[in-house]
Amino acid sequence: MKRFVLGLLVFALVAGIVALALTPAAVNQYRLWRDARSIGDYRRAVNALDTLARGTLLAEARRYNEGLEEIALRDAFAQTAYAEDAGADILDVSGSGVIAVLEIPKLGMTLPVYRGVSQRALARGAVHLEGTSLPVGGEGTHCVLAGQGGGRFAGLFDGLDRLIPGDCFYVQALQDTLIYEVAQIDAVAPEALEAQPIDGEADLCTLMTAITQDGDERRLLVRARRIGRQETPLEDDTQMLPGWAARLIFAAPVALAGLILLALVEGLRRAVGRRRLKRMRL
Repeated sequence: MKRFVLGLLVFALVAGIVALALTPAAVNQYRLWRDARSIGDYRRAVNALDTLARGTLLAEARRYNEGLEEIALRDAFAQTAYAEDAGADILDVSGSGVIAVLEIPKLGMTLPVYRGVSQRALARGAVHLEGTSLPVGGEGTHCVLAGQGGGRFAGLFDGLDRLIPGDCFYVQALQDTLIYEVAQIDAVAPEALEAQPIDGEADLCTLMTAITQDGDERRLLVRARRIGRQETPLEDDTQMLPGWAARLIFAAPVALAGLILLALVEGLRRAVGRRRLKRMRL
């Protein structure tokens, strides 16, 4: 009896450790599938627009940017920063909240960019900070995109501190892909963030994430300047697992943990039953 229970407990412990080890990978695979689906939906919605419709939306976005006299550079991770970002509705062509796609080749990262700052949006991808330029480029614009970093499962901007001046990243909005080159990287205290005037000749994009430096909260700011623009191919080349496969990967550790629990309960039930039967025979 004791040997059986001990063996069952050892099996449960080993299997539980395996399930726990698989969980981060499963969650990350599911997130990649979810991001690919959101990006694919956005690209298909853009491709479904005719040239006139895309041109109209681009003109509206540029008019919005021209109306900004400064950018509201504030802490995207403070509760007071949570906002819907009504101006970005212009670019929400798929109705999912995605207004652009951010790609950082050095980090192997491709993320949907959601309008507005909210806890839900930060958990799903990059977000556009309200009060900054919409990500369509042009002289006199400064777009700020924020993302979580440092999380075990949802550290979407993990590795941002590995970027150095000269590295490039891409922002796709509507039919254009904007190429930005990193110019400066700063780590500042959240309270040091403040509104900044817009450079009338520059086309800038800043990536923001939260980091801990010497035990203190900091905001990492990766400032970049646009060096080029290219037209995005009409074909949607987003690679994505079938939905059932992604959900299966995500559910595997949970299912394994459930089976372990059932096996443990059933094993104990049978062991107790055999012990009772032995007593009755005696």
